[in-house]
Amino acid sequence: MKKDNVIKFIVSLVIIFALAYVSIFGITNIINSAKDIKTGLDISGGVSIVYQAKAEDNVSITQDDLDTAVAVIRKRLELKNMFDAYVRTDTATSQIYIEVPADINDTSKDPLDAIEGLDKTAKVEFRDPDSNVLLSGTDIKSASYSEDAVDNTGLPSPHVVLEFSEEGKAKFAEATEKLVGQEISIYLDDTLLTSPTVQSKIDSNTAIITMGSQEEYDVRRDSAKQYALLIDSGSLPFSLDVISKEYVGPYIGQKALEISIKAGIVALILVALIMIVIYRLPGVIASISLVTYVSIILIIMSQTGISLTLPGIAGLILSVGMAVDANVIIFERLKEELKSKIGATKAFEKSFKNSLPAIIDGNITTCIIAILLYIFGVGSIKGFGIVLAIGVLVSLFTACVVTKFLLRQLIPIANKNSFLFGVKKEAE
Repeated sequence: MKKDNVIKFIVSLVIIFALAYVSIFGITNIINSAKDIKTGLDISGGVSIVYQAKAEDNVSITQDDLDTAVAVIRKRLELKNMFDAYVRTDTATSQIYIEVPADINDTSKDPLDAIEGLDKTAKVEFRDPDSNVLLSGTDIKSASYSEDAVDNTGLPSPHVVLEFSEEGKAKFAEATEKLVGQEISIYLDDTLLTSPTVQSKIDSNTAIITMGSQEEYDVRRDSAKQYALLIDSGSLPFSLDVISKEYVGPYIGQKALEISIKAGIVALILVALIMIVIYRLPGVIASISLVTYVSIILIIMSQTGISLTLPGIAGLILSVGMAVDANVIIFERLKEELKSKIGATKAFEKSFKNSLPAIIDGNITTCIIAILLYIFGVGSIKGFGIVLAIGVLVSLFTACVVTKFLLRQLIPIANKNSFLFGVKKEAE
């Protein structure tokens, strides 16, 4: 029995330290390393820009208009794989604030490129030779970029593929039937993109916008990608004027990150030492569980793309405290059970059973608060909330599953040595 427990314990240690290695160095093309964790604007720096909403004919801008604009801007950022940008509005001034963090792992990416095109209204219109609008952006279901050949040469040709809604398809069929032999002009924000001649009625739910054949291939490709992104993200309900645009340097944030990492490592070592001195064998198990906790957190952060901010680091440190707190509750209960001389195995089972409700209650209430901070908070408060919630859930897992499993394997071996559990012989 003891031999099986030793084998299980050793295998568990191998798995845990392998997990720690993977969390730090990753696995090529499978699991990202700790260096791949994204950081927020306060750490990595980036671009901060303020737009002023400007409606036509001095029409008042409502909160619904601002919410629509924010949704469009966020979609445009997401289409550029910028998922960690922060967008908010000020209803009183009708201004939109955007913060786009830089990618510290890829210095070739300029955060200024991420905001290119965000202020385009992207109003698409199909017009006849008399400038009458035949179709508009509301008739377009989606837009995508393609390089498929559009003629008999078979050569790649960058273009935008438009997919119409059912109503848009009917309008397009009616328009092309009337304009056979004439041109249909396609405009984006009142800028003419192309004016193809209608050869016959087109009863299709798709159409393409080709780029000028006189331009270089790279120019046509970039233009087609930009047009597809703008059209697919929808049109803004008003125009935007740039009030301010500035590059935020990462210097202070990077220094704070380095200090936070060093402080976190020192704190983990001190916590491990204190737990070992006070609780001895359970303290060693708690320290191993902390290694598991940190490893899982690093993997989650690197794989999900959640941005780590300075408040987020505070959330992680707080969740580490809660992980240790759960172990303290369990171990103190274990010491009390051992003092009653009921045997280490039975004391172990009772201590976990009686401690679990208090641990779960404490962690769940904290997790609820963290979720509320994420839902109703803004900016760095959201980052603090989501990281704290993840940290609490992982700490709950390591305390109630990892610690319990590892300690269970050692109980039969140290069954008769109460000193290993932090209980003095005089108390026996």
